[in-house]
Amino acid sequence: MEQKNPLKIPKILWFQLFLLAIGYAFYSANRLSFGVGLKAVAASLSLTAVQLGTIGTIFTLGQALIDIPAGYLSDRFGRKRMLIFGMVGLGCMTACVTTSASFVGAAFWRVCFGIFEGCWNIVMYSVAGSIFPAARAMLNGLMMTFYSIGAYVGPTYYGWSLERTGDWSIGLTHMGFVTVIFGLLLIFGFKKKYTDTSTAIKRIHLVEAVRTVGFNKVVWLGVLIQILNIIPYWGFASMGPYLFMTYKGFSPTEAGSFFGAIYGIGGLSGVVLGFFADRFGRKPTIIFLSGLNALCAFLIFHVIPQTSIILYIVGGLMGIGLHAIYVLGYTIAQDGVSTSQIGLATGIVGASSYFLSFFSGPLMGFLTTTLGHMAALDIIVVAFEFCLFIVALLMKETQNHHLHEIHEKTEA
Repeated sequence: MEQKNPLKIPKILWFQLFLLAIGYAFYSANRLSFGVGLKAVAASLSLTAVQLGTIGTIFTLGQALIDIPAGYLSDRFGRKRMLIFGMVGLGCMTACVTTSASFVGAAFWRVCFGIFEGCWNIVMYSVAGSIFPAARAMLNGLMMTFYSIGAYVGPTYYGWSLERTGDWSIGLTHMGFVTVIFGLLLIFGFKKKYTDTSTAIKRIHLVEAVRTVGFNKVVWLGVLIQILNIIPYWGFASMGPYLFMTYKGFSPTEAGSFFGAIYGIGGLSGVVLGFFADRFGRKPTIIFLSGLNALCAFLIFHVIPQTSIILYIVGGLMGIGLHAIYVLGYTIAQDGVSTSQIGLATGIVGASSYFLSFFSGPLMGFLTTTLGHMAALDIIVVAFEFCLFIVALLMKETQNHHLHEIHEKTEA
């Protein structure tokens, strides 16, 4: 498995990676569409700005709760089962949230959505990161490229459906139903002997495993990088469409297209940037991208007019940085551990970052109410990405940890 040329990966493994990538497109279509409907949800359920921000990001709390158990349990009991369980579940929860009649109901279904989503996300990155360690960033980036396809198609379709029908539930119900069908088809598409490539953790007690990985400095560097990027990512993804429709006059279709450009088209370069991170290092890649994110966000919020096509281009550039750094947070954590510990390390990064990203939605709502929407956008997006830029300047390159491991195995 640990060859030096990714082109020599067997065709059946490429097919398994392709199914993972398609699944990630379904995943992102479901998770990012909900934000486009927040204005309609607010009117339907009579929500305050803080409540709206909360249901926009509360699914990340569910994901934080499941990420470490998902990483461990997938290594212990089977990744194929967890992947199918996660995909079918997130489709069901997308449809179930449309039955909500109050803030509490919507919050409950969104937390459940995050739990199922976390099962897919962590296990998927564990599989992609362990199939071919020498091209880890590139293959993780391949997942993000397909994520971006779903992140564009989902919000765009949902915005069109919402504007055509005026009902925020119809588009989500359709998307949830199709996702469940795809998840059931994975029972026949995934082959256990290819998805479950690492089972060494079966011999490790959970407490021992968490202690081993949890005291790894490289893992916690991945956590820090992920946190500083994911708070802007989800703060803007959850509340951005609502703020742009409320204060900038965007229609649902315009909001769907614009945020689809950021969270969809902007992430299509994930596999290319992953290749550069494998070739030239994680550090210079993050320095460049975090600086790009802060600059693009400032231009979008303060300089570029709403009607300019440049707005969509700059939004796409910011999306490139947001998605690539998201992938690199997981990749850096995986750099610091053995192949058998990748699931757990990925879970720790996901749990830590998603737990804190839950607060980005309520915080955006609070800042909008107290300081205004522009201050909220500047603090959550521009300031956090600038802090990430500083951290990237100070960090040490992590890729050498992984290369050293390969060298030792080659000599052995």
